[in-house]
Amino acid sequence: MCIICASKAGVRQPTEAMLRRMFINNPHGAGYMYARDGKVRIEKGFMTWGDFSRAVKHEAFTAADPVVYHFRISTQAGVIPEMTQPFPLTSEIAQTKGLGLVCPAGVAHNGIVRLTSDRTDREYSDTAHYIAEFMAYMIRNVEDMKNPAILSAVERTTNSKWALLDGSGEIVTVGGFIEDGGLLFSNGTYQEVSYYDRGGIVYAHGRQGMIRSFYEDDAYSDDEPEESAGDLEAGDINPETGEPWDF
Repeated sequence: MCIICASKAGVRQPTEAMLRRMFINNPHGAGYMYARDGKVRIEKGFMTWGDFSRAVKHEAFTAADPVVYHFRISTQAGVIPEMTQPFPLTSEIAQTKGLGLVCPAGVAHNGIVRLTSDRTDREYSDTAHYIAEFMAYMIRNVEDMKNPAILSAVERTTNSKWALLDGSGEIVTVGGFIEDGGLLFSNGTYQEVSYYDRGGIVYAHGRQGMIRSFYEDDAYSDDEPEESAGDLEAGDINPETGEPWDF
């Protein structure tokens, strides 16, 4: 399903811990876009936390920078750098594959677009198809980005959440976002949860899953202590069920 995090101009950037959690919970690649000199600049295709964190640290974003971050869970086209987001707002679908782009406007998506879903398509995601085949013809300029009727049509045809950024730094969201300290999140997978490590298997609030990249060295390793996970012992209580963990 992915997650979008939007930091409008004048709002603090997400913390390293927030970024890490979003990558862990949406681990199929990440990217970000920001506005500078009247253009939107997109950097994406980061498939490991280490690569992503180093890129973000190099940018040195401040509260003055409007930035949209995206972390992907693949639902179509597979886990490939080219289908990470954000995407340019374009009618040329091949342009969505670019990993480093400069464009008039960019788009990030959280959801599944049933209208353009095709599980047999191994090249382009449902999001890329919707942008190129529909959104690019609905939103043609800055005024369209702020038109409530057009934004409502996007929401109704996709039942999804979107963040759009133009070259002026304006960020527009579609769908219900969580506001937390000024930051906007398309869902709650940025939030802190309790992790328990049991021989490489990580349990998070009772759900089991392999968390790749969790212990990977990153750009912040020299500045901040590594996030650690407590050991889960036999007989410990699952806080969601009140019952002992079932191994």
